[in-house]
Amino acid sequence: MAVHITPDQEIWVFMSEGAEITGYSSQYLKKLAHKIFKLPEDERVIKIRMRKRRYELWLPDLLNYIDEIGYGPHQDK
Repeated sequence: MAVHITPDQEIWVFMSEGAEITGYSSQYLKKLAHKIFKLPEDERVIKIRMRKRRYELWLPDLLNYIDEIGYGPHQDK
């Protein structure tokens, strides 16, 4: 699934949407978001904000993260 976004678009996704795009479970993304959210803003790999007691992930950063890490959970060989 190709996702094309322009830099001027503000696109935030919830865990369920991020899970659907990336192939990771929403529980994994929630743990990742919680871990990243504890870091100072300038050290975060993915921009995260809290709204209505739920995390939102910045889609362009999430897609960059997936480009580096890959889609879905990895199996040990």
